[in-house]
Amino acid sequence: MKDDAFDSLYRQWYRTLVAKAFLVTGGGLNAAEDAVQEAFIQCWRRMHDPGKPHVRFWGGWLSTTVVREALRRRVPDLPFDLGCHDSAVVEPDLAVEVQLKDVYGRVCAAMAGLQERPRQAMALRCIAGLSAAEVAEEMGITQSTVRVHLADARRALEPLRDELRQLGIVDEEGGRHG
Repeated sequence: MKDDAFDSLYRQWYRTLVAKAFLVTGGGLNAAEDAVQEAFIQCWRRMHDPGKPHVRFWGGWLSTTVVREALRRRVPDLPFDLGCHDSAVVEPDLAVEVQLKDVYGRVCAAMAGLQERPRQAMALRCIAGLSAAEVAEEMGITQSTVRVHLADARRALEPLRDELRQLGIVDEEGGRHG
């Protein structure tokens, strides 16, 4: 039963998680795929360990784990190549795919250009969906410092606000989506 549940999670979340990790790494496909694979390894181990607490929503748990792993694996100044990233949609409308690929490319390049701490705060808060308190704990800083890093990231990404909304990274108010 657990193996069927794991296979289902993998099929449901793999492409979405690679897209998130690709964004966090600023276009590092190998690092993104490695982060996703590591998250699924941790997921499998956790599902098969009766001593671990129950996970209510595996999608959120996997997203958070993938973002953490992607941040660990990010290579600074990696050349960005969107052409190597596979679309997360099965058979999209060609015009929509081209538009989203362009948007995704601009957002990935902008994320890659952020300073380390603002990018880490943005990834944990807006992509992994952690609360400000959880981001502060994860980064070993205060919540007010998290807010400063998020403000820096948002200021740098402001020209891409519409694109960030289109990808579902921020909502109408500019906060995290979801």
